[in-house]
Amino acid sequence: MPIIQISRIQHRRGRSTELPQLASGELGWVIDEQRLYIGNGTVADGAPAVGNTEILTSGSASFSAALNYVYQGYLGDATLISTGGATDITRTLQERLDDYVSVKAFGAVGDGSTNDTVAIQRAIDELYCDPDRTDARSRRLLFFPAGQYNINGPIYIPPYAQLCGEGIDKTRIYQSGSNTAVAKMQDSLKQNDTNMGNTSATLPININIENITFLNGVNRAGFEIEKATNVRFTNCKFQGTYAEGGEDVSTSKAVTVISTTLYTCSNIIFDSCQFTKFARLVDFDYDVLGVKFINCDFSIAYYGAYLGEDTDGTSNGLIKGPRDIQFVSSRWSKIGQNAIRVDNNGSVRQIISKANWYSQDVANNFLGINAIDEVPVIQFNADECSSVLDYFERTDQRDTNFSDSTAPSNAPDEVEGVGILTRPIKQITLANNTSDTDTGIYLPALNGKSIRIDYKMVRGSTFRVGQLIINAAGEYASHDDTYTESNGDVGVVLTANTSDGDSTGGNETLRVKYTTTNTGTAATMDYQTTIMV
Repeated sequence: MPIIQISRIQHRRGRSTELPQLASGELGWVIDEQRLYIGNGTVADGAPAVGNTEILTSGSASFSAALNYVYQGYLGDATLISTGGATDITRTLQERLDDYVSVKAFGAVGDGSTNDTVAIQRAIDELYCDPDRTDARSRRLLFFPAGQYNINGPIYIPPYAQLCGEGIDKTRIYQSGSNTAVAKMQDSLKQNDTNMGNTSATLPININIENITFLNGVNRAGFEIEKATNVRFTNCKFQGTYAEGGEDVSTSKAVTVISTTLYTCSNIIFDSCQFTKFARLVDFDYDVLGVKFINCDFSIAYYGAYLGEDTDGTSNGLIKGPRDIQFVSSRWSKIGQNAIRVDNNGSVRQIISKANWYSQDVANNFLGINAIDEVPVIQFNADECSSVLDYFERTDQRDTNFSDSTAPSNAPDEVEGVGILTRPIKQITLANNTSDTDTGIYLPALNGKSIRIDYKMVRGSTFRVGQLIINAAGEYASHDDTYTESNGDVGVVLTANTSDGDSTGGNETLRVKYTTTNTGTAATMDYQTTIMV
């Protein structure tokens, strides 16, 4: 039989002062306060207490409180935090949630299959371009929850953008749909490439990106930094598809810069970032000033950092090239050619490597440890370049038996070209009563080098401070040991000569030797080597 009519269901209703004890499960509506209650039931039925329980509605006294936010801090502290003067500062829940915004609020999915290009760009543009661009209140942090966000073209980063993920290999932006970088720059009017900066638009400035992995599935850049100032990457990863042992591909680069003569990139920092699986991990040709790589990791590449290759001194944006580029406290491994290569084009200057760790598998043409065809770890071909307190692992891997030519004993070229290499301080022991004995100080002798070894010696109660100057040029070496002593003659003579340490022709290695008198006591020598390469 079909239903003809549904009867109206009535519940208790009335004023708040008239609300009785409701039966178990019975509803009661308070008309004057617009509040709803339900009866608890009896304790015998299992209720914790006899009474009525309010059901949360918009009329509930606690409803507005539930939509308000007051920072409470650590509730176990004996002294509670006060957020205001006389009373705590109260904000709405909406205000609190709007402190930062998730990219998923704009439709991004991050499931590794959905195309999130449009959603991500919409989020970026709405936050940093479409609102009142001059109002700092519109520049919220854009949060990328963990996941893989697939894109089929570049995402464009405008001025004042602040993008934050949940960590390396947790938040991933993967580009595979076109021959382009994963991320590029745009101005405040969403103009990019050659149009950037037109119509008095604000160029990319004060950008902060952290805890995101940028992956490119094609041989293009991970991130193109264009006409930008004050850009910082923290705990980010840039990953491509380059395979160890592959050939150089000039379009495959983890990070690169693009400038014009009028608009030069400057003040860019990479802190605790990873660069891997690009033919070139850093590729700078355009004018750029002040880039620092701090506590970074560089691995699996043909070149580590290639600077100034296409700088020509005349073209727009390529007049001066990279200047004041610093690599500090970073790790380099599995790089076939130079870890750092600097070409002398334009006015490329002030490239610094300081306190880096260079693995034994760097600069060996992917031919294995101690390969004959190895190249310098660092190639400085421009002025004002330095390697300071770097550690080169392959130097410590050499066989020291110079009479056996089958195992390379030649000191490898750590730094070549135009520059200076300052090595860390070491300590050695010089045995008592010995003649023409190796100190264990082996240095490359090819291509002509000016070598200075600053040292101090202690032997019993005698002391010496000195400087051993060596002129090394392939087959030939000359030296001069200048020193001052206290409390008598230390009885140590330092010399230097060249030797052949492998199967190739020519003497490639400078060996520092010593002779000691018989005093019954060995000498201790602390030394630091500086090489003008």
